[in-house]
Amino acid sequence: MKTIFWTALDIAWSDGSMSKKGALIIEKLHDAMGLKISLREEIEERFAKMVLEDRTERGEGAGDAELENWVNGIIEDLNSDDLESQIICIGAKAVKQGLSKEKWGLGMNFTEEFNQSNTFAEGVWMENDSNNEFEEFLSILQPLENELNK
Repeated sequence: MKTIFWTALDIAWSDGSMSKKGALIIEKLHDAMGLKISLREEIEERFAKMVLEDRTERGEGAGDAELENWVNGIIEDLNSDDLESQIICIGAKAVKQGLSKEKWGLGMNFTEEFNQSNTFAEGVWMENDSNNEFEEFLSILQPLENELNK
């Protein structure tokens, strides 16, 4: 499952290069997520090995327009009043459907990027007695919700 920061790198490098504007947008996302430097470095290293290492084509960093739109939506979601309650809901829902160790790890890793892994754990352990149900989740949470409901 692609995480938020990985997806941003994927979009930024979509034509084989990252523009200066793309790099600035990546920084903006990094700051908004509160992503730890060590985790960012780990993600960038894996991305370089798995995606960039074998690429031969080089573009002009044309992914920056798409990246900017996508990042603005993600930042909007990060500032949403519903973010934490939706994460708790996803965690609780996953347990009810039979949360495996693998999916627990996916949820924790995914939410760790934007400092919400404790919130996910609260939902899983049902420590926060939230009865909120959501028909639709924020776009930042869609990949996680889809993966946990497979």
